[in-house]
Amino acid sequence: MLPTNFYIIQTEAGDMIRDVKSMLRISIRRLEEAFEPNPTELQFYSKYNEGLIVFETVNIKDYLRPLVASALQWYAEHIGYPDMHISSQDPRHLLKAV
Repeated sequence: MLPTNFYIIQTEAGDMIRDVKSMLRISIRRLEEAFEPNPTELQFYSKYNEGLIVFETVNIKDYLRPLVASALQWYAEHIGYPDMHISSQDPRHLLKAV
């Protein structure tokens, strides 16, 4: 397990990854819900528990961008799925093409 300062909080919109020191915030939502990506944020997608989830940064600052990969890796290990495949490609576009 990676030594980190990450933790999870629950919000009205769903779970969120936070970092104690930098205050990085990453929202975690199911893609089955209506989701419109915010063009000023970073989005990453994954398949988990027979569904699709999206990770979206919240008010990302340029200096926090390098922490995002570590936060997502921490989350995958935290939920017991260290081999989770995470992509920047929205899988809904691939499903529509089929």
